[in-house]
Amino acid sequence: AQEALNKLLERQQRDVRQTLDLLADLEREFDRKQHEEGSAVFDEEFDVASFLAGGSSMMTASVAAGADYGFASRSQGCPPSHLRGDLGDARFEGYGPPGNVLSLGSQQFVRNLRAMIGEYRDEEEGGRALTSEQRERQSKLKELTLDSDAIWARERKRGAIVAPWIIKVPYFALCYLLDGVFEGRDPFGRFFLLETVARMPYFSYISMLHLYETLGFWRRSADVKRIHFAEEWNEFHHLLIMESLGGDQSYWVRFLAQHSALAYYVALCVLWMMSPSLSYKFSEMLETHAVDTYGQFVDENEEKLRQLPPSLAAVEYYTVGVTDPMFGEYQTASVSNPHRDGVRRPGTDMRSLYDVFVAIRNDEGDHVQTMESCLDPDVATLSPGLEGRVLTGVALAAGANLLLGGGGQMAVDGLNELSEALANGGAEGLGDAADGVTDSLDSILSSEGAASGALNALAGRLAGMANGLQAIIGTDAEIDDDVAGSALEDIAASGVDGFEMEAFFEVVRSVLVGILELIGLGL
Repeated sequence: AQEALNKLLERQQRDVRQTLDLLADLEREFDRKQHEEGSAVFDEEFDVASFLAGGSSMMTASVAAGADYGFASRSQGCPPSHLRGDLGDARFEGYGPPGNVLSLGSQQFVRNLRAMIGEYRDEEEGGRALTSEQRERQSKLKELTLDSDAIWARERKRGAIVAPWIIKVPYFALCYLLDGVFEGRDPFGRFFLLETVARMPYFSYISMLHLYETLGFWRRSADVKRIHFAEEWNEFHHLLIMESLGGDQSYWVRFLAQHSALAYYVALCVLWMMSPSLSYKFSEMLETHAVDTYGQFVDENEEKLRQLPPSLAAVEYYTVGVTDPMFGEYQTASVSNPHRDGVRRPGTDMRSLYDVFVAIRNDEGDHVQTMESCLDPDVATLSPGLEGRVLTGVALAAGANLLLGGGGQMAVDGLNELSEALANGGAEGLGDAADGVTDSLDSILSSEGAASGALNALAGRLAGMANGLQAIIGTDAEIDDDVAGSALEDIAASGVDGFEMEAFFEVVRSVLVGILELIGLGL
């Protein structure tokens, strides 16, 4: 129990230490600015360039470095014309449930028709004018290049792709399509298409796992849905970053990306029903190609990327959202790889567009490792959040082990099996482990000689066990009060003499099932 909780505490302390460092950085920055200028920190004379060059704290400098490149997103849909009801808060303007599919579909059709004719001419004429800095940044973005031949050279260095032809053929077709269509063109359009398509596997995995659970086929991978959502959330923010850099400005890019994504989703669902392993393998191959693509882009344009500031979308996700628990959930390698120092948080020092694309490349590498973990039947795929739940469950199981230690070695062994199940496979093995524990107690209590010592030891402890765990976890145990309550009162009043053994079995089962539900569901 101590070992499990110490490991959990170590992870939590890293997060707390990061917050303390940020507070110290802000205080140091405030004192430095006050001392140098004798004025407020961010007054009208504040200069970002000197701020960054003056040894500013990493996270505050990352926020200050963020820049608007002047691109309006063409993929977020039409703004809502009205909301149902008055929210009474300007901060939530534009929020609310979307319209029906006919309304939104017709609006988007007209919008795209105008794009085909004049590329949103009406918005450009009535929109805000670009500043000189934004025009300069956009012109520098056009200087960036991406060599498709160099990407394939990177792939060849990895060795031959080991996969059935049923997924290799569509994989090569998709990659060569990207090469043929986008060679010599704006690389951000290519990235926009890549990220639009890259979101679909995780959406399909969640859909199919949900379907399998609903039909009663399979439930052991339920926790993996959480990881797949975190992966999709990460790819979604990659997509927002590409939009902020102008990746979705051309109508034909959006058309190709959206229709490819829909076809890809259907194909992956069908592939999953044929073989979930093949579906995971295909995604692993695509994510590996994304690693090579971004790696080549970073190496090919390093000097130019270092001269460009990070976009606001990148700063919002990587720096402002650094404390979001969902941020690290897709980084399963932070749990399985002993050489990694916890969750990777690149937003703590993000000064240029080079840092942004290095972070995206590393994100894609984490997706590859997660897909490899999903393909391995002997490895539990755990995110940092799931690992915390498992560690807490192991600690509680070990504490229950100690509490029941006087009730017989078989009960201790049963709880050890529960701890092992939690350590190896998360909370997925709780049901089988619960059956094993109650079976062990049946064997113990079936022997009258062993029962006298075990029952006297357990009688005084069972009554407060569930309440103690409720206080720790904050969740109510579902224990049958009619069985447990009256039976424990009888035991407390007269001991075990004359007490019906079968009734006591029901007490033990009821309390233990409630405890196991607390461990599995209350965390």
